[in-house]
Amino acid sequence: MKTITFYSYKGGVGRTLAAANFAVYLAKLNLKTVMVDFDLEAPGIDAKFAGLELAANQKGLLDYILDYQQQNSNPATIEEISLQVPIESSKGIAPLWLIPAGQYLSEEYYKKLNQLNWNLIFSDKLDGIAFFQQFIARIKKEFKADFLIIDSRTGITEIAGLCTQQLPDEVVMLSSLSSESIKVSKHIKQLIQQSALAKALKKSIDVKVVVSRVPKPEDLDSFKQRCCQLFEINETKLFFLFSYPSLEKEEFLAIATPDSHKELVNNYVRLFYGLDLELSSENIKVEIEKLGTQLLVVPSLEKLEKNVLELVALYPHPEVYRAAMRFFRLRHRQEEIRSFGWELLNLLPSDEEAQQILAESYLAERKLDKQEKKRAIRIIEPVWLRGELKPEQSIRYADILDDLECSAKSLDIVLPLCDDESIDNNTQIQAKLIASQTALKLGQSEIAAKFILDIPPKQLGGSLIILAIETLRDIGDFDGAFEYAKQLIRREYNPTVIEQAARLAHQLDRVKELEDAIRSLAKLRMLKQESFYQHLKDCGLSELARVLQRAS
Repeated sequence: MKTITFYSYKGGVGRTLAAANFAVYLAKLNLKTVMVDFDLEAPGIDAKFAGLELAANQKGLLDYILDYQQQNSNPATIEEISLQVPIESSKGIAPLWLIPAGQYLSEEYYKKLNQLNWNLIFSDKLDGIAFFQQFIARIKKEFKADFLIIDSRTGITEIAGLCTQQLPDEVVMLSSLSSESIKVSKHIKQLIQQSALAKALKKSIDVKVVVSRVPKPEDLDSFKQRCCQLFEINETKLFFLFSYPSLEKEEFLAIATPDSHKELVNNYVRLFYGLDLELSSENIKVEIEKLGTQLLVVPSLEKLEKNVLELVALYPHPEVYRAAMRFFRLRHRQEEIRSFGWELLNLLPSDEEAQQILAESYLAERKLDKQEKKRAIRIIEPVWLRGELKPEQSIRYADILDDLECSAKSLDIVLPLCDDESIDNNTQIQAKLIASQTALKLGQSEIAAKFILDIPPKQLGGSLIILAIETLRDIGDFDGAFEYAKQLIRREYNPTVIEQAARLAHQLDRVKELEDAIRSLAKLRMLKQESFYQHLKDCGLSELARVLQRAS
């Protein structure tokens, strides 16, 4: 049994609500969970559960402690001071029990509270430490509990010390960002970590800090770094429960209806999963198998999608994310595929299936922005290294790298494909096009020249077609060079190409063909700048320049 205490120096930060949500979360996983309301002065965790009423004669923790103080005896069973909480799970009523403080609405309760004598309880005569250790042991034995959740009293008190230094295996400390709360929270954290009592009980109590009920910042990473510095804590032990407008009007258990409050549930779940819980993989496996069965029998994909999203909201487990990723892959929903694929990789960074599916998703997308491309290459790289990309995917990967100015890596990827006779001609041409582009950027024009003439002229532009023209001239194919130049001239205005084409036209006595091509460009682009006409004159095409200028 693992014991986790929820503590806060001051109230108003959602401590009791967080504890109740966590207990429901565990119980919905069919893990036997017991809550104890240790906030004897201001009890009320029972009020968080709709439909849960304490009987007029309900006994609780206060009665249990007072009986021991006065009579040095305990109730026959813990069951006498507990009640089951009516929460539904996949197997019916969830295994969730509450040991309340007592019937705190009665006048008798506060009379009993005034009788408590902590000095006597922790004296040598009564040995309160042994008493509370036995209390924990009885809960474990009688309920066969997997988890014990303690809602501690606020402040620096005997009960707070008991709940944070003796009983728990882990403490979840909620705090606002007020200077007082930060200062005292750091102090309490230090007391827990240096506790002589914990050391005597051979306990190493882990402390997590939760910054609660603050607006969600735009730059979460910077905000988290700042909070780590404020609380002097590692980022793996810092969590957030951001402000949620609905909670300001009325408190409710978001985990009980996860599909209604997804953002809030997500905040809770990230905290809960960060508690290093050994969640029951068998229970999660059963829920995933249910999804598989529903896929065959549920007629409405919308209903099944709702079930998938609820499962993800409740169980942030790698296999749940995997199931969601696979489901949305069947529905060709790229945004959800990536969302759940990354969630899976956040937990299992080397998961090959997630890497493969995410790589497939990114490589199929033609309109990625720069940030998406940077993220995509992180996940595509290991898939490429394993040799799992198809030739078309490798070419797209090289194209993305080239866009990000990773030209050397891009060239390494496509070069082997340029001479691969097993791939089809169109794919090979695309490989040669990217190889030529990247080689030219890297100053390796000899590599570009090797492939440039295998690429259809209509796919070339700018520096590549200039290289093609120069390559053809170098091998003595002047007519071929002139044809390449004409093709580009009809598409775009490139002064360098016009100069080369003019020299070739005069050399080959094909000036009229060049003039026709330029007229096509002039008509298409409606070029009227004076520099355009002057450039034609400089290339020995003065008559054409005058005719075009007069026509404009």
